[in-house]
Amino acid sequence: MRRKYAAMVLLVCTLPVLLLCLNHAPTQNAAGRQLTLTAGDAEVVITLNGSRAAAALVRMLPVEATLVRRNYFAQSMVLPTPLPDAEPVTRSYAVGDFVYWPDGQNVAVFYDDLFDQTSVPVIPLGKVKGDAAQLKEYTGTARLALRPEHSAAD
Repeated sequence: MRRKYAAMVLLVCTLPVLLLCLNHAPTQNAAGRQLTLTAGDAEVVITLNGSRAAAALVRMLPVEATLVRRNYFAQSMVLPTPLPDAEPVTRSYAVGDFVYWPDGQNVAVFYDDLFDQTSVPVIPLGKVKGDAAQLKEYTGTARLALRPEHSAAD
């Protein structure tokens, strides 16, 4: 009986520490990694930042989902699972920003600067290289995937 009790006490005492360690486990830094967002004939390259949310997104890829126009200035897709949301949020944006909206479990690309700020707080994930406006008119399924490693000249 004492062994069972001792084992139970040990488990109860170490479980919170174990959970804390798992929650803060090192993640691969995604800074500089590139994704492609393919929507019909349009394809944009996205360079990620070093956030935990960006690293979690890399581990989730590839993702296929419906691309949805948001307020005539962004295209977004719902992710199958949420990303970590313990990140700094902002309502500022620029054309080409790639962000995560935790409450909607969406990633989005801003293709226009119609507004002074977003209507909801977002977590910056990266930036589109090139013209984000080519996504503006697309509706339908899009694919977000990790871009194969390229040379520095790319």
